[in-house]
Amino acid sequence: MDTCHCCEGLSVQTPVEIYNRAGLNAIAYRVGTHPQFKESLLARLSLADQPTLKNLTTREDNDFSIALLDAWSVVSDVLTFYQERIANESYLATATERFSILQLARLIGYELRPGVAATAYIAFTLDDSASALGPVLPSNNLTGLLQSLPPITIDKGIKLQSIPGPGEKAQTFETVENISARAEWNNIKPRLTQPQDPLVETDNIILLKGTNLNLKKGDILRVNYPDNGIKLKTIFNIVVDNDARTTRLNLKTVTTLPNYRKPVFAFGNLAQILNPVLLNQNVVFGLVNKVAWKESDFNILVNTNRWVPKDVYQSINTQAAGLPPETESSAFVFRKRAPVFGYNAQKKITYNGNIPNPPSSWTEWDISGIEKNNIVYLDNAYEEIVDDSYIAIQNPDATNPSVSFYKVNAVNVTSRTEYGMSTKTTKLSIDSTSDWWGSGTTLASLRSIVVYAQSEQLDLAELPIEDEVTGVTLTLDRYYPGLREGQAIIISGERSDLQGVSSSELLFIKTVEIIGGFTELTFVDPGIQYSYIRKTVAINANVAMATHGETVQEVLGNGDASTIFQTFKLKQPPLTFITADTDSGVQSTLEIRVNDLLWHEVPYFLDHGQDERIYITRQDNDSNTIVTFGDGINGARVPTGLQNIKATYRKGIGTGGLVKANQLSQLQTKPLGVKSAINPVSANGAQDAEQLDSARNNASLTILTLGRVVSLQDYEDFARAFAGIEKTLATWTLVNGRRHVYITVAGTDGAEVPEDSKLGINLLAAINKAGDPRVAIKIASYSPRYFQISANVVVDPDYIAANVIAAVEKNLRDTFSFKARKFAQSVTYSEVVACMQQTPGVIAVNINSLVRSEDPATNIPDVIDAAMPVITTTSVKGAELLTLDPRPVDLKVIS
Repeated sequence: MDTCHCCEGLSVQTPVEIYNRAGLNAIAYRVGTHPQFKESLLARLSLADQPTLKNLTTREDNDFSIALLDAWSVVSDVLTFYQERIANESYLATATERFSILQLARLIGYELRPGVAATAYIAFTLDDSASALGPVLPSNNLTGLLQSLPPITIDKGIKLQSIPGPGEKAQTFETVENISARAEWNNIKPRLTQPQDPLVETDNIILLKGTNLNLKKGDILRVNYPDNGIKLKTIFNIVVDNDARTTRLNLKTVTTLPNYRKPVFAFGNLAQILNPVLLNQNVVFGLVNKVAWKESDFNILVNTNRWVPKDVYQSINTQAAGLPPETESSAFVFRKRAPVFGYNAQKKITYNGNIPNPPSSWTEWDISGIEKNNIVYLDNAYEEIVDDSYIAIQNPDATNPSVSFYKVNAVNVTSRTEYGMSTKTTKLSIDSTSDWWGSGTTLASLRSIVVYAQSEQLDLAELPIEDEVTGVTLTLDRYYPGLREGQAIIISGERSDLQGVSSSELLFIKTVEIIGGFTELTFVDPGIQYSYIRKTVAINANVAMATHGETVQEVLGNGDASTIFQTFKLKQPPLTFITADTDSGVQSTLEIRVNDLLWHEVPYFLDHGQDERIYITRQDNDSNTIVTFGDGINGARVPTGLQNIKATYRKGIGTGGLVKANQLSQLQTKPLGVKSAINPVSANGAQDAEQLDSARNNASLTILTLGRVVSLQDYEDFARAFAGIEKTLATWTLVNGRRHVYITVAGTDGAEVPEDSKLGINLLAAINKAGDPRVAIKIASYSPRYFQISANVVVDPDYIAANVIAAVEKNLRDTFSFKARKFAQSVTYSEVVACMQQTPGVIAVNINSLVRSEDPATNIPDVIDAAMPVITTTSVKGAELLTLDPRPVDLKVIS
C-alpha cells in the first residue's frame, strides 16, 4: 500500500496496444514513448517485491535513481522510434527509403525501372558534289551526277551532340542501325505538276507553255476534249506566270485548278524476265508508259535482265518526264474571223417586164449546184491560212445553231464572180461530206455564217498540283530507286492548316510502287497527320534511329575462378537502357566479354547450368550497375585472368535526353559522303529512374499478371509496368464492328505516345508476346482536357490573404494534377470545395464557376465528366484526363 502517496496517479502504460487500420501510408509500431516508459517505470517501483525499491519514496528528477529511470526511458523511446521506422520500411505501402522499396520489390521479382533512353530519328544530308566519295578522275562524266552517285552505307554508332538551350546540358546520341543512303534522297519532292491530258471541259482551264503567245480576251479556241468532243471556246481572261513561264486561259469567270488525278494502270508482268532483252529506249518506254510496278518486282526485273541499274533509273526519269500524250487532247487558237463569200451580196433583182421591182420583192440567190459541201469561199484573200490547218464554221441559225470543225486540205487565193458580185476570195478545200452551211438552199443560209480560220496549235503545259499533302499516299516528282517497305522518312513543310508554321513528321513506308515512271509511297497508318502546302514539302529518306547515350569501353577487372558470384561495378554510370519489346519495356546496352568471348545477361541464375556463360546485373541505390557472375553451380564462374573481363556499354539515360527538334546537329563522327545531320522531330520515349510512388504501385504488377496478359485488368497492369508508360486505361471498344482492347496511355509527365512511335510499337509487341495475339489491340495517347474554377474565399484575418490564396491554388494544382488524376475520372463540386476548405487560413469558400475550359457556360455543375475512349470511322481519341487549367485560378478574397 502506497502510504507515502508518491505513486498516486501513476499507472503502467507500456506496452501500448498497437492497431493500424488498412490503407495507411505509415503504420504505428511503438510500444511506448518516453513519458509512457518513465511513468510505467515509476509505477512499477511501488509494485516491486524488493524492500529496497519499495523504500525509494522520492520521485524527484534530480535523484540519481529517478534520473537513471529517466535515462532508460529515453533509450526505450529511441529504440522504439527506430523499430517503428524499420517496421515501416518493411512494407511497400509505407516504406520511405528507395533502398527499402528496391529490396522489397526484388522479393517478388520486380526490379525498379532504371529509366529509358530517349529515341530520336536522325536525317542525314549526303554530299552530292563530284568529290563526295573521293577524288574526281579527269575522265569522269559529271552529266547526271546526282543520279550517278552510288548509295553508301552509314553504319550504326554515328555520334551526334545537341546544342543545349538555356539551363540545358549537351546530350550525346548514337545511331543504332545501319542504313543505306543516297544523295538523291536528301530532298525528295512530291509531284508538283500533272499532265493536262486529257483535257476536261468542266475544269474551264487551259494552261499553255510560254508567256508571249499573242493571245487576248475574247479569242476563239478549238479545244479537243477526249471525253466530250471538239468544242469552240472563248477566252474569258488570261493569267501569265512569268516564273513558271506559263499562260493560263480561264474559260469562265471563276475557275480553280483541278485536284491531282492519279492514273490507274495495270501492274507489270514479271513474265518479261523469261525473255531477257537488251536495254533500249523502246524497252524503257514499255516499262513506264501506262504501267505500274511494285518496287520489289521491278528490282527483280532489272537484276534478272542484268541491266545496269544506274542506266535504268536515269532513262526512266528522262522518259517519264517526256511521255507522249495519252489521248488526243489539243488546243488551237483561231487568228482570223471571216464571213463567207456572198454574205454581203444584194438579193437577186426581179423585173416587171423591163422595169425592176422594188427591193422588197427581190428574191434570194439559189445556191443549189453552186456551193459544194467540200469547198468554202471566204469573203477576202487571207494569205495566212495554210494547208492542214483547221477551221470552225459557226452557224447561228435560230432554229438550229451549230458549230462544225473541219480540216483544211488545200488553200487557194483566187477571184470569184457569183451572186451578182466579183471579188478576191480564199478557197478552202475541207474534209466535209455534207453541206457545211446546213440544210438551206439559198444564199440566206450563208449570210450569218462565221468562219474561224488560221488555226495555230497551242502547246499544253503540265497543270500545277495544288492539293494539300496529307493522308497515307504521296506521289513523288520522279522515280526514286531503292526506297523500301518499313523505311523511316522525315517529311517537312509549311502547314496549310496553321498559317506561317512549319512542321516535320516521322513516317514509315508501307508500300513502294512505280506508277507510270513516278514513285508512289503508301505510309503506315495513320499516315501524314498535318496538312502541308505542296510546293514547300521536302522529304529526307536518309533517316536512322538514334538513342540517347554514348558508347564507352572499360576493363572491369581480373577474373578469379576461386571466387563465387564475383561482382564488378561499372565505372561510368548511368548505364543506358533502351526501349524494347520485353516484359519490362527496356533492354540493356551492356555487352561483356571474358577472354574475348561474349557472356549473356539473364534475369536470374535459377535453373541455369554450371557451364553457362551468364551474368546478372542489378542497380544499387545510387544507380550504379553491379555485374555478378555465377558460382559454378548456377552459371559458370569467371575464369582466372589478368584484365580479362571487358565491358562495352553506353552511358546516359533519362528525360534529359528529350531534345527538341533540330537540336541534334553536331556530328561527332562524320562518315565519308555525309555532309550534315539533324533531328527534324523531337526526341521521345525517355523516362527517369523509377520513383518511390511509382514503384509502390508497379511492384505488385509482376505477380498480378504472372507474365501473362489475359483479362482487361492484365492489359492495363502490363502496360503500366512498361518502361516509358506512366498511366494506362484498358477498355473494350468496337472498331468497324470488331471488338478491340483499347489501351489509353500516357508517357512520362503526360508525354504523347503515338502508336507508330518506337515506344508504342514495342509496347504493342510485348503485349502480343505475353497475351493472345488473336486479340485485336489498339493503343492511343490520352486526350488532355482542362477545367476552370472561379471562387470567392473568406480568409481568417489572422493570416496574410495573399499567402492563403497562393496556398489554395497550390492545393488545387496538386490535387488536380496529371500525377494525381486518372483517365476518365470526373471532377466533383464537393472535392473542389474540400480541397480549398482544408487550406489553413480558409474560413469559407463560395464557388462562382466550375466548367470545362472549352465550355462557355458559367453554370456550377455537381460533376464535370471526363470521357472514355471514343473511336469513329475517321478518328481515334483516347480517354480524357481532366486536370486544372494551367492559367491562373480566379480566386478573390472577400470579407
